[in-house]
Amino acid sequence: MSVIKNLIKDLPKGPLDAYRKRATFDWKSFKLTLEGEDGVRFQKKLWKLIRTHPAFQKSSIELTNLDELRRRCNAQMVAFHQNDIEPIYALENFFYTLQYNGSIPIKLSILYSMVPNTILALGTEQHHHLAGEFSSGNYIACFALTEFSHGSNAKGMRTTATFDIATRSFILHTPDFEAAKCWAGGLGKSATHALIFAQLITPDGVNHGLHVFIVPIRDPKTHLSLPGVTIGDMGEKIALNGIDNGFIIFDKYSISHTCLLNRTADVTKDGKYVLAIKDERKRYGSSLGALSSGRVSITVICSHYMTLALTIAIRYCAVRKQFGPTNKDDELPVIEYQAQQWRIFPHLAATYAVKIFSNTFYKEMIELFSGRFMENSSADLEYRGIEIHALSSAVKPLCSWIARDAIQDCRESCGGHGYLKMSRLGDIRAENDANCTYEGENNILIQQASNWLLSQWTNIINKRAVPSPLGSADFLVDAEQILNIKFDQTTVEDTLKPKNLLLVFKWLVCYYLKKTYQHMNDLKSNGMSDFDIKNNSQAFLARTLSLVYGEHAIMMYFIRCLQDPKWKENEREVLTKLCSLFGTVTLEKRLGDLYGGGYASSSSNIDDFLRKGIITLCRDLLDNAVALVDVLAPPDFILNSPLGMSDGEVYKHMKEWIFSNKENLERPSWWKEIRSKL
Repeated sequence: MSVIKNLIKDLPKGPLDAYRKRATFDWKSFKLTLEGEDGVRFQKKLWKLIRTHPAFQKSSIELTNLDELRRRCNAQMVAFHQNDIEPIYALENFFYTLQYNGSIPIKLSILYSMVPNTILALGTEQHHHLAGEFSSGNYIACFALTEFSHGSNAKGMRTTATFDIATRSFILHTPDFEAAKCWAGGLGKSATHALIFAQLITPDGVNHGLHVFIVPIRDPKTHLSLPGVTIGDMGEKIALNGIDNGFIIFDKYSISHTCLLNRTADVTKDGKYVLAIKDERKRYGSSLGALSSGRVSITVICSHYMTLALTIAIRYCAVRKQFGPTNKDDELPVIEYQAQQWRIFPHLAATYAVKIFSNTFYKEMIELFSGRFMENSSADLEYRGIEIHALSSAVKPLCSWIARDAIQDCRESCGGHGYLKMSRLGDIRAENDANCTYEGENNILIQQASNWLLSQWTNIINKRAVPSPLGSADFLVDAEQILNIKFDQTTVEDTLKPKNLLLVFKWLVCYYLKKTYQHMNDLKSNGMSDFDIKNNSQAFLARTLSLVYGEHAIMMYFIRCLQDPKWKENEREVLTKLCSLFGTVTLEKRLGDLYGGGYASSSSNIDDFLRKGIITLCRDLLDNAVALVDVLAPPDFILNSPLGMSDGEVYKHMKEWIFSNKENLERPSWWKEIRSKL
């Protein structure tokens, strides 16, 4: 308790006290168990720096100048470095900076995760020193894959890297503006180097496909573009304008042959192409495998946006009073109403589910990258990398959509006040929106997960194990037995048990895997091409397969967390209700599949059990809702929303916010025009 007292401050007294007193657990103890002592200490150090350092002080006037926004974001990153807060040692904790400024963790994850991990994964010893230069901040790098006319179709990239025997160099060239690399975060104003994905062409004119090069692009002394390189900024975006997304054009730009990250393939002095990995598909997959780190990071980012939105909405709804049981002045907080609980409590459950899943999944990804450089690197490690790639391709879209819907419902649940800029919900919504597109547009990316799952059906047919070190798909070996299971629960209570809900998710994955596989086989037997088969198997089939696979994984990780002995019994009890609510709400949306696929009979009452369960769980969570967001919430100066301050004084803070801008109280300069006659 002394550790808790020193690390976690008491919250101020106010209108929220009534709900905090109703909680069945100590929120500080819960926070320490959930975040870990090291994590809470890091947050305390981080929040202290942000509160006191000049680079983080908010101006009374909102910054709108693009250059100043980029400058401010850069100054904040420098402040971390100068104050001994190094993301390289605890990058997963640095995602908390998103709660203050959404641009910071994205730039940090590119610089300290995606770029070094790609260099270490795809480069050789001659490149490893560069990873250190980027991690230390001596160099600044960006990740340049996308081109103006090609994004999701990586194989269609048109930037070329042609090997020149005479100079033993690669000539990077952009054939036209459509082939210019674009959207690279950090490229517009900051980067000294870029990871360039280009088509490697040998002197014999053969195109060997997409390869990765680490390329110097700006003069380190002047910060000007190097000769043969044109760099520009993409301009203002909907949000996240602290990130300088840019484009780059190469005009027969010569780079050293050592710029090629050559772990999987190389070019000899005389221009011969040599494969270290003979399987071209594996080589290509290795080249794009580095993208997994960005996708896994996005799941963590989504959990933080959800934390902000749910904190604001639940605190506001616990204070905002409307109507009541009589005509007297006894209005109830809107959080007391069933309809309001049904709107936001499932998103609270999803926030915990995504947070628990993403934090664990991120650590598994870090372990993978670390394991690749151990001498005992094994086939298990290869399977782990493939599974992380497949699972990240499912959960990145799933989590960003879950967050999108949660933020929107939080905005609406706060009514008109939620539409005010001061609520911050609009900014949160706009910032999260990018998660649905970058690192793979969701509806395209999700196909990579279904492709991997469909490739496992041969193992299932032949009774072979499905290689799944993380356990996200190992149950598929029992697919036929699982598909024979029928819903047989007779009470709401049994239906809501996490282990029983998890079994339903397993059934859904098996159902959609078999259904999609059979559909594709039918199309093949009718003479349809492979391209058309995939194209005609997405809606209602392969896409849904990937989503239920991701939902199963999140539920599975939540249940594993519940089984950890670190939890006190009252903490585990409320977590179990959150887990059940996440699973129940998710499955209720798939009742048509459960009935149509034969898992539940028309007389099974599964629809009634799930819906009654949702209402019951929401009601049961009412007493703990405020305490549950207290566990997750950042300090008030980070949350920065009058609607969600920890003291619950909503109207006091709204008044302060409105009156702080004198223009709100002044006559407009154009007042004479208001009543002027035409």
